[in-house]
Amino acid sequence: MFKVCEIKSSVLLQKEFDGELEADFLLYGVSDPEEPEDHTLIFVKKDLQKDYSEVQNSIFITKEEISLSLHTSSVQIRNSMPKSVYGKLLERMNCLMPETTFHIVEGSYISSDVQIGQDVKIGPFCVIGRNVMIGDRCEIGAGTVIKDHVHIGTDVIIKENCVIGAEDADIYRTEEGFCRTLPHLAGTKIEDGCLLLAGAILAAGDTRTTVLGKGSMIGMAGDVGHNCRVGEMTLVSGKASISGHCQVGSHTYIAPMSVTTNRMSVGSHAYLGLGAVAIKDVPEGEKQFGNPARKVLEMKKR
Repeated sequence: MFKVCEIKSSVLLQKEFDGELEADFLLYGVSDPEEPEDHTLIFVKKDLQKDYSEVQNSIFITKEEISLSLHTSSVQIRNSMPKSVYGKLLERMNCLMPETTFHIVEGSYISSDVQIGQDVKIGPFCVIGRNVMIGDRCEIGAGTVIKDHVHIGTDVIIKENCVIGAEDADIYRTEEGFCRTLPHLAGTKIEDGCLLLAGAILAAGDTRTTVLGKGSMIGMAGDVGHNCRVGEMTLVSGKASISGHCQVGSHTYIAPMSVTTNRMSVGSHAYLGLGAVAIKDVPEGEKQFGNPARKVLEMKKR
């Protein structure tokens, strides 16, 4: 869980959900329904598991027909439009966070609460938001935008005009019917030794932290979507696109201009070829090419 706040549950829920709380507790952020944590807001999109009795002091948001087994300190909010409720509470959580001030430092616009390690180089025209940590010996290229709630490890190189912690297209409808993007408060983590080339985009998470694993790369104009987990030593090449909620293994190669659909996995040591369109899971160690992507041997038979 990426700690982004300390907000009382009663303040977040306000009068419309007064009857749901038996006792007040603090919320520190959001967490994944598959890996739920204490003191978080949790959106259960479907009936992943019914027993959450180990999770304390948390708020679960579900459809009306889903009944969960919860710890006595936690709360379930049922609604016919649960994603809209989740979006509304995320917006409220975002608004309740303390404002931060920005300073102009050598031509870049940097939040006052940013934690910057030793020997870090930041180019001009960058924007760095609140709750950001940058480890030792990192390089941030000119024009890069690092949004809120981003943790960057040591020896990371981010070239010019990258966007880290962007809000991706995880859409919900407001009560008025407006189309909005969920606030991505689960944050973004870049582990040690990563490389992001010019124009790369790494989206933040809205139900779980987006992670780029140790020693991995995103190529020029490549992008990794919200809630994705990319393993160690994996290469996401230029103009490749990993859609939201995907799991990519370690030592995996995603070739230029290849694409995945959302909520799928690409196994460790797998190879997704040039321009491939993966519409189903890619097994560990398998090489796939084409549109739709399929195993090399299957292509030869045709």
